[in-house]
Amino acid sequence: MAPPATDAGRVKAQLAQTRATLATAGIPLPWLDAEILVAHVIKSSRERLHSHPERLLTVVQRARLRRLTSRRATRVPMPYLVGEREFYGHMFRVTPAVLIPRPSSELLVELAVDWLNAHPGARRVIDLGTGSGAVAISVAKAVPRVRIEARDVSVRALRVAAENIAHHRLRRRITTVKGDLLRGARPADVILANLPYIPEALRRVRPKELDYEPALALDGGKDGLTLIRIALAQAPAVAKPNGLVLFECDPAQTRRIVRLAQGHWPKAEVTVHKDLAGLDRVVRIQT
Repeated sequence: MAPPATDAGRVKAQLAQTRATLATAGIPLPWLDAEILVAHVIKSSRERLHSHPERLLTVVQRARLRRLTSRRATRVPMPYLVGEREFYGHMFRVTPAVLIPRPSSELLVELAVDWLNAHPGARRVIDLGTGSGAVAISVAKAVPRVRIEARDVSVRALRVAAENIAHHRLRRRITTVKGDLLRGARPADVILANLPYIPEALRRVRPKELDYEPALALDGGKDGLTLIRIALAQAPAVAKPNGLVLFECDPAQTRRIVRLAQGHWPKAEVTVHKDLAGLDRVVRIQT
């Protein structure tokens, strides 16, 4: 006996169909993306998908799921499809106007929070290249006394940051500023920088997903250090004495950034810190 026609519209069948489509397209972990997409469309948790596999999707939900699946099959990043990304235990709205927050950037937050907790008199922080505002917001939530200036050259990115700041009820403590790196910035106890650092030679071989993210937030010029080099030159005039400056970078760039930092701060303590994957990720400058 053939199964009821409506079975094709149930969660179990839709999961299988979505997973198969993504697997055929060569998407890594197609089962995970399928679960996320189905849960997103029916406004459910991934856990409830398996506890209620008989739930029937509406015609509208099935049509939306097909559209999202087709877009994911062309390598549109998942956070852009569902409109959010978790970072440092918090959820953030993301759009193609901003770089998708990465787990590797959580090291910036951890190093900043540790230093701020050890220096209770420090109150002013600059988040350079704020994008979605994830780093600034995470630091503000962890250290309630600080005030943060979230700077970015992109007006579209700052709009997304402002939405996230409002959502997390931090408008009194985080200010967005459109600025050219640190030009015109007031002195700060801590400077956090997550600037573009992909070198020109890697643009053609990078994952296709990166084609959907803003080039302004990715491309670091010929050697990947174009903006980092400028910001390092500007930072001594902005970083307060005995302050902290953190630069996220590619593991292959750390030695060059250390040398540049030592050139600007001959007496500073400059160290390199590894991310959760064990890769050199952040250059820490104790001024």
